[in-house]
Amino acid sequence: MSGLTISSTGNFEGFFKETFDLLFEGLHRYAFTLLKDNDMAQDVVQSVFVKWWETQKRLDDNAVKPYLFTATYRQCLNVIRNEKTKALRYESYRYEFAASFSTMDDVATQHELDLQIKEAIEQLPPRCRVIFKKSRFEDKRYAEIADEMNLSIKTVEAQMGNALRTLRERLKEYL
Repeated sequence: MSGLTISSTGNFEGFFKETFDLLFEGLHRYAFTLLKDNDMAQDVVQSVFVKWWETQKRLDDNAVKPYLFTATYRQCLNVIRNEKTKALRYESYRYEFAASFSTMDDVATQHELDLQIKEAIEQLPPRCRVIFKKSRFEDKRYAEIADEMNLSIKTVEAQMGNALRTLRERLKEYL
């Protein structure tokens, strides 16, 4: 990275800002080629810079660019993996409700069921909905959710029970 040195800025904060200004767009384009989503690519690069800022990891001038590109690549892979997991979870969950539905061959009915499931999830109370989505779509264990949301595991279990009961009730015509 020509012209980018800690000594030229005098401190990590200046070095960080200079690096951010110099590399953000290139990292964003790189992330976009992997993710094919502008917002996700921007989020990934911001996340990489935030992690670097939080650790304030001092790097050789020659190591900064490879470090940031490698971190961006790995973060993109994590996003891709998480998106695939969410999609698989959703499909699994959709078929859970559709298992006893006799006319699932009808594409219009499948589409209607998908819409009803999404709508039923969105109608859950806010905390219940967040807990449900973290469990089913982000593949998080109850303990992880409890830690993230500063709740007890019993509260998470109760909220999941409420969510499943409510969804069964709202989707009973499909079961």
